[in-house]
Amino acid sequence: MDTTEQRDQIVICLEALASPVRLDIFRLLVEQEPAGLVSGEIAEHLGQAHNSISFHLKSLQHAGLITVQREGRYQRYRAAMPVVRALVAYLTENCCRGTQECAITRTEVSTSPIVPPGNLP
Repeated sequence: MDTTEQRDQIVICLEALASPVRLDIFRLLVEQEPAGLVSGEIAEHLGQAHNSISFHLKSLQHAGLITVQREGRYQRYRAAMPVVRALVAYLTENCCRGTQECAITRTEVSTSPIVPPGNLP
């Protein structure tokens, strides 16, 4: 069962992902698991200014979606995969309630208006 605290944390995660730049950063970090990236590499990959990336990284970190580890004068960012799995599990369990309506096929994903064909899971 979900608690108010659990629901509130899910909302914080979803709010953090509700920005195109933060969603791009998050997807990039998931793709780069387990090595992660330093902020300069993230900015370079996304063609964004370093200070803009730092702002978004703080938001994702606050939501618990990414972790940071100091490496000398750099900070390495990684997707917090246990949190990602918990978010997906929560949405599946509490929003779909196990119905078949939530099960999607690869064909449905490939024709989805929100998932470009080159980004299939």
